[in-house]
Amino acid sequence: MDLEALAKTLLDGRTKGIPATAAPFPLAEIGSKGWNVLREDLPLPLMVLKRSALDHNASVFGQYLTSHGLSLAPHGKTTMSPHIFAEQLAGGAWGMTAATINQVQVMHHYGVRRVVLANQLIGKAHLAGIVALFRDDPDFDFYCFLDSPAQLDNMLRHLAPLAPPRPVKVLIEIGAKGGRTGLRDQAEALSLAERLAASDAKLVRFAGLATFEGVLPGIGENPMLVEPFAQSIVDIARALPPGLYAGLDEFILSGGGSSYFDIVADRFATLDLPVPVRVLLRSGCYVTNDSGAYKKAQDEAKADPRRSWKSDLEPALEAWAYVQSIPEPGLAFLSMGKRDVPYDSGLPVPFKRYRPGAGFLPVGTAEIFATNDQHAYVRLGPDADWQVGDLVASGVSHPCTAFDKWRFLPIVDDDYTVIDGVLTFF
Repeated sequence: MDLEALAKTLLDGRTKGIPATAAPFPLAEIGSKGWNVLREDLPLPLMVLKRSALDHNASVFGQYLTSHGLSLAPHGKTTMSPHIFAEQLAGGAWGMTAATINQVQVMHHYGVRRVVLANQLIGKAHLAGIVALFRDDPDFDFYCFLDSPAQLDNMLRHLAPLAPPRPVKVLIEIGAKGGRTGLRDQAEALSLAERLAASDAKLVRFAGLATFEGVLPGIGENPMLVEPFAQSIVDIARALPPGLYAGLDEFILSGGGSSYFDIVADRFATLDLPVPVRVLLRSGCYVTNDSGAYKKAQDEAKADPRRSWKSDLEPALEAWAYVQSIPEPGLAFLSMGKRDVPYDSGLPVPFKRYRPGAGFLPVGTAEIFATNDQHAYVRLGPDADWQVGDLVASGVSHPCTAFDKWRFLPIVDDDYTVIDGVLTFF
């Protein structure tokens, strides 16, 4: 990947997370500043990435993929950071996954050469954008989801006058009744497959099947609902007419978010076809994990004897803020809010407290129970002797809505010295 331009990106005191006194400097020089979070060299609130946790997660998840014969196109919407994309690809990722055409454009601009759009591709401007990438880059490998004859007609209508240099590769998406996008049953899937097979091969080409199990109704109460759902997709693959995939180098079978990927992978691995099958996971949040929803999902998987995931991922994201006010007993306010931390999948949880001049101190009983734009409400127990000016680190829930609040995130070592940084493009 080409990150040279990013390394030259200028940061200064107008950049959230950079000291107000900092003169403009290129991102490449941030590690030479000697800044340390605990010395209060940087303004708070601040979202940081722990280098040791990022490395741990990459190693653990990589070992899982290798041992199970799986491929990975991590969902880039999690971080939208080319720096992290580069690490994921260097670590063996087959490609990257995007959710929007804008994300595809960002990925390609910084050198990602294979992208799966895990979404429906529809509309004149979107299709024109993809064809333009095809023309500019003969090596760009692109896939999108397809879940209806209407979408197929829309694609063909807009592609025909553009005369793309190669067809758009599509993965027929299978969904569940009451869920999100995707065909609802085998009959619908086979009918669309036949229609696709009869379409102009210069415009679109079948490449496999895909799903996203994370929105399956009832999954929160019973994660094992994923197993029969994944099996139904394997059954659809087996029922496809052989002529549909006869000319393929490989058949892609893709699924696996960041919570139930092991169940999907175990079922998908049972598919055997006359052509090679690539089981492609799209898990994105493994790279940072979190301290909330995904940690809970990981713990549940490890505790369930029916599931094959038994490893530990570490939270790489920490949100640091000041105790800025204690206006009444039992109530404190942190200097962070909805503009700084995610709140859609659970509020942050304080887990470290540092007092300048005294060092790390126990957090005590402390619960963030509400947030405003720039404030976090904290209910304190009698054992929590917080003071105004203390630095508090909180674990967050849902990395996807943590990264999108920060254009710049510093990478820190275990002593909280800033050693690098990443930029995001949301």
